[in-house]
Amino acid sequence: MLLDCLKRTANFVPYVNTGTLFDIMTGRFRQGVNDDWVLDGGLSQCLGISGRGQTYKSGLAGSLFARALNVYKDAEAYVYESENTIPSAARYDDFVPANQPVSDRIVFKNPTDYSLSGFYEDFKTLVEEKMNHRGDYLMESPFLNPQTGKPFKVWYPTFVLIDSFSRARSEVGDQQMEDNAIDGSKMNTYFLFDGNVKSKIMNDLPSRASKAGIYCIMTAHVGDKVDMDPYSPSPKQLQYMKNTDRMKNVGSNFEFLTTALIQTIKATCLQTPDKRCLYPCKGSTDVEVNQVDTTLIRCKNNASGIQVPFVISQYQGILNEVTNFHFLRQQKNYGLNVKGNNQIFNPLILPSANLCRQNIRESAQDYRICRALELTAQLCFIQRMWSTFRMPEYISTPPEKFAELLSTSKKMSVDRVLESTGTWNFGKQERERLTILDVLKVLNDDLKKI
Repeated sequence: MLLDCLKRTANFVPYVNTGTLFDIMTGRFRQGVNDDWVLDGGLSQCLGISGRGQTYKSGLAGSLFARALNVYKDAEAYVYESENTIPSAARYDDFVPANQPVSDRIVFKNPTDYSLSGFYEDFKTLVEEKMNHRGDYLMESPFLNPQTGKPFKVWYPTFVLIDSFSRARSEVGDQQMEDNAIDGSKMNTYFLFDGNVKSKIMNDLPSRASKAGIYCIMTAHVGDKVDMDPYSPSPKQLQYMKNTDRMKNVGSNFEFLTTALIQTIKATCLQTPDKRCLYPCKGSTDVEVNQVDTTLIRCKNNASGIQVPFVISQYQGILNEVTNFHFLRQQKNYGLNVKGNNQIFNPLILPSANLCRQNIRESAQDYRICRALELTAQLCFIQRMWSTFRMPEYISTPPEKFAELLSTSKKMSVDRVLESTGTWNFGKQERERLTILDVLKVLNDDLKKI
């Protein structure tokens, strides 16, 4: 063939899992090396998280960052905290189980160490160091390379968090601030020069990060867009942003060159009618837990415009199991059997679990309950929010049928499924990896034999 001379092994850079609903929100399933399905979703090479003040964009970013570190146990990370609001890397231990700290793998910097320009020089050094030692970082993944029939070799991930990119100050901006009076005429160009530096960084960062398996999260502030002519308003920055919203102080490339961009739209305190915490636990406060409505503004791996409500604690970040439970309740109790005047909820695939709003956070200590909620929420999300026309027909299996087939299957027992994991990793994993598609495939094959 004419194009045979151009064929070569593709450079595959997968998304890395966080173990949350965010993986399904941004992901797709790809063929695995063992005739299985692997979830390619979660953190991309340049994830932007934007939002107005007090919509928990930092809590969401920190949670995803820490949870990814928790999935990839040998991964290292780098934080540039530009607002001086977080004292140390220990804050990210709050977002993961108490016995699985991640702070010992994080290098933490803030503006007292250096400017954004200094950070970016360190970032380039990090990329160069990984590429110079590629033999230590390139590993076989569970993803199948269809050209060779062998596993794709991909970079072991390294994580970077810039919180926030809006408030990060460049060296040229710092120098202007140092050399000029705050109200001097020369300060009129401050934001022009600062934005120019950020646009240059954004023009370089995504491609440089993908060369060495760096996964970067950047937060950005959203403010009001001011139109000088009210009769001729400027267009939206992006399709799924409001016409009145504008990302502030991030440079002109931020909305175009991020590989995924999520916006925190609104935060609502989750309380009972008498103003008590809707999902309490020992030591919680009445205003601790919030529903944070998010919209996937842009995504290269799935459809944009998807909306997801995350349940976020002011202290612990994303409450993953509560998010899944809350999501299923909002979806008309999808996959849940409801008893006791809408007070008790049993996952159909684990009917022995009696869940309620008062015990859901405590019940999250049980891995099997967490897995039952995760699989049910993933199936619900796929069926109601994905375009499934190219997926196997069994993805449309109703939750009642799913539970029935699982309870009678000889190849795919309930115990096996609930002790498995849905996140991909390198080498032999501690738990068997079974995605929702893997489970449905086996159950569907069993059904055909009856």
